Amino acid sequence: MKLKQKSLGKIIVTALTLGLISGCNQEQPEQEEMLRPVRSIVVDSPESGWVKEFPATVDAVQKANLSFRVAGKLEDILVKEGELVKEGDEIARLDQVDFEIKLKDRQASYDVAKADYDRARKLIEKGAIARAELDNLKAKVSTASSQLQAAQQELDYTILRAPFNGRVARRYIDNYEEVSAKQEIISLQDTSALLVEMELPESVLIRSRNHKGDYTFHARFSSIPDRLFPLTLRETSTQADESTQTYTMTFAMPAIENRLVLPGMSVVVRAEQKSPRSDIILIPAYAVMEDKNGRFVYLVNDEGNETGSITRKTVTTGKLSKQGIIIESGLAIGDRVVTAGMSQMSEGMKVRLQEGTAR
Repeated sequence: MKLKQKSLGKIIVTALTLGLISGCNQEQPEQEEMLRPVRSIVVDSPESGWVKEFPATVDAVQKANLSFRVAGKLEDILVKEGELVKEGDEIARLDQVDFEIKLKDRQASYDVAKADYDRARKLIEKGAIARAELDNLKAKVSTASSQLQAAQQELDYTILRAPFNGRVARRYIDNYEEVSAKQEIISLQDTSALLVEMELPESVLIRSRNHKGDYTFHARFSSIPDRLFPLTLRETSTQADESTQTYTMTFAMPAIENRLVLPGMSVVVRAEQKSPRSDIILIPAYAVMEDKNGRFVYLVNDEGNETGSITRKTVTTGKLSKQGIIIESGLAIGDRVVTAGMSQMSEGMKVRLQEGTAR
């Protein structure tokens, strides 16, 4: 009996031992690999250019307030407000009676002085008068001639003519009123072309000067909302307005056919910086590393499930700007570039894309 119990105990111990050995030989589950999180961006096409709009005012390409150069009574004003006139057309006329009388008097004085001088020239040849007397008569002719020319000019000044083709913007006086010299009679505007004036803040002016040629300007009218009209920069003031601290920019534009656009009307100027070339790649400057082998970036090869592997990529860089650094070669649209923790990256390293990574 004791022998049987002893044999049974050996069997149990052997079974337990085999069970433990079998349990130790079973494969243990692998622990999940801890991947380093990284931030990255996907190289994309350049964004649209900078665009801003500013209020502006339309003006005429030429304008003048016309006035007589002599005083008198306005006899006739021949134009109405809004009327188109051509260069040289008569606009207004003063009463010419007094000017014609003065001209006749000056003509008579000249005729007498000229006759006296002609007679003296014949007498001087005969020695009948002195040379000094002849010189005196010659001076009188010169004076009379100048006075005659002035009287003729004053008579001409009684007619007011258009100095250029334009539209009568305003009449300041009516017929039969007494006017003084240089008193405004008519405001004339040439609207065959237009000027657009706007006030530009200092920061925008500096930006447009630094990127000369990269900007386009267009006019947009509320009455023609579906069209933009190209503007040509004509001049820019260099003295800021004391109250607004802005600078005046003046643009030229052709007249708009079949549309009534007049000086003084409001317009919006659209300033747009041209978009960068589509073949230029721009990334943050801090994403570019450099060592003895040159400049490079780390790329993430997307392997799905928000994981990837690291690849070192040599790049050639260009101009540095506030928007980033230009990559001239080495990258393509769609590449994912590491933007943080580059010093801890290595070729082939497995990483996890961090939430919030730009796409």
